[in-house]
Amino acid sequence: MTVLRVTFCILACLCAASAVPIGIFFEWWCLVPVAAAFLFAFLMFAAKNNFTRPKKEARTDFMNSDEENEKIRNQNDENKN
Repeated sequence: MTVLRVTFCILACLCAASAVPIGIFFEWWCLVPVAAAFLFAFLMFAAKNNFTRPKKEARTDFMNSDEENEKIRNQNDENKN
């Protein structure tokens, strides 16, 4: 994953740096490399998180008794380990 992060970072920097000369010669076409830079920056941060979303923790139900909620919490803790 480190290789992907470094690659996306370099590509984002190159796109951002190429926006200035493209903007000088082609005016509004400089938005294309700027958009690409944002895309590569997003991919870099996604690679940092291993392209996964954090899992939501199970919430205890207010209709359960305290003993049942404690049992659910213990089961969740065991599943994490």
